[in-house]
Amino acid sequence: MRTGGAGHTRRMVATMSLAILSVTGCAADLVAEASEGSSTPTVSSSPPSATSAPSVIAQSAVSAAQDAAAPSTQLGVAVLDRATGEIAVGSRGSEPFYTASVAKVIVAVDILERRRSTGLAVSDEDIDLIRRALGPSDDGAMNVLWVKFDGAGAAARVSARLDLTATSAPDDTTQWGEMSTSATDMVRVYRHVLEEMPSGDRDLIVAFLAAAPAIAHDGFDQAFALLAPDVEAAGGLDTIAKQGWMCCFSGQYYLHSAGAVNAEQRFIVVLLSRVPRAPGWSAARAELTAVADAALAVLTRG
Repeated sequence: MRTGGAGHTRRMVATMSLAILSVTGCAADLVAEASEGSSTPTVSSSPPSATSAPSVIAQSAVSAAQDAAAPSTQLGVAVLDRATGEIAVGSRGSEPFYTASVAKVIVAVDILERRRSTGLAVSDEDIDLIRRALGPSDDGAMNVLWVKFDGAGAAARVSARLDLTATSAPDDTTQWGEMSTSATDMVRVYRHVLEEMPSGDRDLIVAFLAAAPAIAHDGFDQAFALLAPDVEAAGGLDTIAKQGWMCCFSGQYYLHSAGAVNAEQRFIVVLLSRVPRAPGWSAARAELTAVADAALAVLTRG
């Protein structure tokens, strides 16, 4: 776990309690401050079926999410409507963010894909580690998976397989929460899970995510954003999500919610955020919940 005191050091909390190495270092940003851009989301669509026309529902959801975020929050958002193939991407939707525990989804996909394609030996105990990493967000389970299955190489392997553009390994390969990804890349990962993975592997990941408890293994309240009770209910019975939280780089919290909502997980919604530390975790959770609620209000109307 990265530890540190005042000013010049950084402390990794919540989903970053790695037991692999203990290192103290200076704070560093993942990327330079992005210049202010248009808040208008961009939209691209795969060809819809002959019986359906492209809609703007995903674009409207992204716009609503961005409008609900505080000006000081850096929000990466992307929404895919799997029924039409329409994907809408916010102004920071292609920008890399530290993953925090969202990395656990990428590592789980990598392990299951390699088991199938290369004969990688994965025991029942390993599958239980994946369950613990995805649902309760158990960092200890992730530590074991990271070391045993070359987690440092997962970003490159999954990126090559899925044509991801903003997903990369952490510079310090002992710090899995410092893997980076974008909202658009995570939409692609979830689409792969739901539409392309063999049903057995898909069902494992979906079931483990669906069983996420309100309180994570480390005691953090993960019932926020897509997993907030009111938002989850609005999203439908098939809501699944992986939450992520991490502190502190340049005085910022990283707080994420990425998953799928509505009947048969029709909409893939990814919300990645960098939030000023000062208001505290409760305020950060409340804000991202409001962002998710704004997006879901649009999606459930459609």
